[in-house]
Amino acid sequence: MAEKKPIMRLYFAKLKEAWYKLSEEEQMEFMLKDRAHMDEVGMKLIMMIDCRWSNEEWDFIGVEEWQSIEALDKRAAFEKEELQGFRYVESKTYLGTREIGEYAKE
Repeated sequence: MAEKKPIMRLYFAKLKEAWYKLSEEEQMEFMLKDRAHMDEVGMKLIMMIDCRWSNEEWDFIGVEEWQSIEALDKRAAFEKEELQGFRYVESKTYLGTREIGEYAKE
């Protein structure tokens, strides 16, 4: 029986002008709603890197751990329908599984 590995999501994100047009309260409301949903579907944030000071293409790069593709599907629907994140953030994502072995030692 094959081992079921958590799914890792690598993301690149850049905040759009629309984000900066939100008030501080609206930004905070957005972030709290976002975080609550991530907790609800079991996302584990491994790392988030602030690149704004060194990179013009991306503001943040991050790695998340997800327990299933179904959780990621729920997240994608929430991001699109509820948060409408596409209005505020440009992003690129890649999915994979953690590789531990001779080359990638933990």
